[in-house]
Amino acid sequence: MRDYGRSLELAAALIGGTAGGDYRTLVATRLNECFRGTVTMFFDGPRMTAVVPDEVASLSWEEFHRECGSSHPLEQAHVLDGPPVPVAVSDVLTDLAWRENPSYRSAHRELDGSIRQLAIPAPGPGGANTGFLVCRSGRDFTPQEREFADRVYPLIGTIFTHMAEVGRLRHRVPGPAPADPGLTPRELTVLHLSAEGHTAAAVARRLGISTHTVNKHLENSYRKCGTRDRLTTVLLVRELGLVPPGH
Repeated sequence: MRDYGRSLELAAALIGGTAGGDYRTLVATRLNECFRGTVTMFFDGPRMTAVVPDEVASLSWEEFHRECGSSHPLEQAHVLDGPPVPVAVSDVLTDLAWRENPSYRSAHRELDGSIRQLAIPAPGPGGANTGFLVCRSGRDFTPQEREFADRVYPLIGTIFTHMAEVGRLRHRVPGPAPADPGLTPRELTVLHLSAEGHTAAAVARRLGISTHTVNKHLENSYRKCGTRDRLTTVLLVRELGLVPPGH
């Protein structure tokens, strides 16, 4: 319960724009702490874009990945078995089969025996095979830890969906964003989508939140902008350059 509470705090900070640093690295760090990992990696398709903690980030990860390649059982499980879910090596291989796998030998040699491995997927663009790999030595992941992985998986999905939407909308606004009336990143994202013509229900589906929460963000935006409705607020933030022109 404590680990899930800390994960919720991180999600709130990332969505609220108060957490500094790359969100993938921050999530990897929190997962590594919660699962008492030796190392946690984030894979963006074939590329490894985050490794924690710092003392292992300097290892030759490209060589590690080249040696293991697509032979890692969890990578194969995600590719072949449909929609990804949190899964451990012990879910898909016997101990004997795992010991004969190149990834086992690399982990045993390079990761100080961290042969206990758990994959937690994250939504990637176009259905890309992306997610986190938590590695540790010692005992396998317990039923309680598996339950925690199942609970935190949707939370990670919400974070990644939000950050992808923020990145997409920021990319469409040319030049640096001017000063705004103190809107949070979440409020600004809701206004971006509203400016594109999405209803509150559609915005809620895009961001993985409730319609009530969308309306609450809109109400907060009206208060900060000194406006009374969505259209007036959208026109104001458009004039400020905070939404793309023509929407």
